[in-house]
Amino acid sequence: MSNLLNQAKTILTVAKDTAKTSVTAGFGVYGTIIDEASKSSDKATQLFESLVERGTQVEPKLKEKTSAIFAKKITLEAIETKAQSITSRFTGVQGSKLSEVEAKIDQLTAMISELKAEPAKV
Repeated sequence: MSNLLNQAKTILTVAKDTAKTSVTAGFGVYGTIIDEASKSSDKATQLFESLVERGTQVEPKLKEKTSAIFAKKITLEAIETKAQSITSRFTGVQGSKLSEVEAKIDQLTAMISELKAEPAKV
């Protein structure tokens, strides 16, 4: 009987020690998480502050460039000329030929519309 009682006491002691060790390990995990979160927060704060500082340096140059862009007078003719230039560069089609193609497309559209119209009743 005494042997059984000693085994029970040993099991209880081991269970208490294991529980205590597990709880202590949990506290260690919690402490580590808090430490890492603090480090990450510090890194995030430093990164944000460096971005603000860099933005402060770049802001005057950006304002200057945007002012120059908005100071230019933009006319419809300039936009059309630029669009034609880009179109001819990518398609190889000149503006006048493009106008001819557009006119032919308009004619075809009109002819198709006439075909879809109901015939007049006689």
